[in-house]
Amino acid sequence: MISRRHLLQAAAVAALASAAPRGWSMGRLPIGGRMSLRIPHDTSRLEPQDLFDPMAAIVATGVFDTIYSLDSQGNPFPSLADGLPKREGRQTRVMIREGLKSSRGFPVDARDVVQSIERARRIGAVAVLGDLQAPVVDKADPRCVIFKDIDPSVLVHTLASPVLALVTRHHAPGAPDGTGAFRAEPGPDRLTLVRNRFAARGPAFLEEIVLHRATDLLDSVRAYEAQSADIAWLGSYIHQPRPGSVAFELGSAAWIVLRGGNEAGEWGAPGVAQRLCDGIPPSRLAHLSLGRIPAPTGTPTWGGAPCELLVSRASPHLGEIARTLASILSSPGHEVTASEVAPNDLGQRRKTGAYALMLDVVRPVGPPGIATLLALATADQGAGAKSIARHPPRLSSYAPRALARTLRLGVVGELRISGTMIHQLRLAQARDGNGWDPGSSYRVGP
Repeated sequence: MISRRHLLQAAAVAALASAAPRGWSMGRLPIGGRMSLRIPHDTSRLEPQDLFDPMAAIVATGVFDTIYSLDSQGNPFPSLADGLPKREGRQTRVMIREGLKSSRGFPVDARDVVQSIERARRIGAVAVLGDLQAPVVDKADPRCVIFKDIDPSVLVHTLASPVLALVTRHHAPGAPDGTGAFRAEPGPDRLTLVRNRFAARGPAFLEEIVLHRATDLLDSVRAYEAQSADIAWLGSYIHQPRPGSVAFELGSAAWIVLRGGNEAGEWGAPGVAQRLCDGIPPSRLAHLSLGRIPAPTGTPTWGGAPCELLVSRASPHLGEIARTLASILSSPGHEVTASEVAPNDLGQRRKTGAYALMLDVVRPVGPPGIATLLALATADQGAGAKSIARHPPRLSSYAPRALARTLRLGVVGELRISGTMIHQLRLAQARDGNGWDPGSSYRVGP
């Protein structure tokens, strides 16, 4: 097991160490302190195995661990396991570390692993798990999980997927329970991450991170400018820069996609949604902080019947994107209207395809490459994702936009981890270079 402290000190003390105050010693990392920000997403739940949860894309790595993890070179190492898997005949055995406790103080053993994997299979990991049979607990050892007919090297990479993060038998989206650096306390107005003293790989450096629910993109910037928040999410200032501010850019946490559903008719066919997205001029989306948008090809004009573009009402950021897209796609006789719906309703419509257009988030399920195709294909109501996992194709490009041209969804842009912060904060970048590591982030002053 590699601890959080060892990883941070060995790899990168901080993503923004150059902003350190003069005279500050890098010999020790400060423990304690708090961080607050406003974020335009749902704070009432956190579900690390949900492929479509934007808040999980942003903070789940600080609350949950995977059984194995990958270093910056893509090499696996044990996180919650006691060593690498061992093959014995047709069985591959994984030992869980002794003495693990969840963030809510419950013992963690092989039963939690088995339950968590099968739960993930139902939620967001069907393609990642592929043909992997349901594991069982070794009757002779409550710390041992037995898998059948799988090579250990394949298994460690599978169990490193973020949608296979371990949740305990006591976990619920409204009361998350994992083994990560923080314990999460969701609520309608805020999501609070509290330092987890039982953390499997070491508690967080920060004592607490409070993520207040923002009403829109500018809400976060206004709060930062008024000095009531430590971070301006996806922004910098409205009236004048806050003294001592430092910009940060920590990459992409997920893709924001436009879906075509069963009610779109021929305009819901594979490739159509991406063709629409490819026709959007970058200037029309510049205010939405979606990352680099390529130069347009074609025109972004909806040619189907007048319809609604569904979006979750729990995510103000996605709501703003949906309204912008609706205005871009619309033309006389082919009007598109953004419609905010309850998250549960959106999820049901997503499953059944009972919509014309939908704006959604899709999280990565592994490093860039075939895992990108797996994530997007799984999001597209399966779209042969298990077959792709079984027989990975060799493609000339795994760029998300190129992959989506064969699917019923199009990549609009990215869910970015960027903005402006006070100079006392050090936000640690995730090992794969995309996103951040909340547990390894810290504060060097008041």
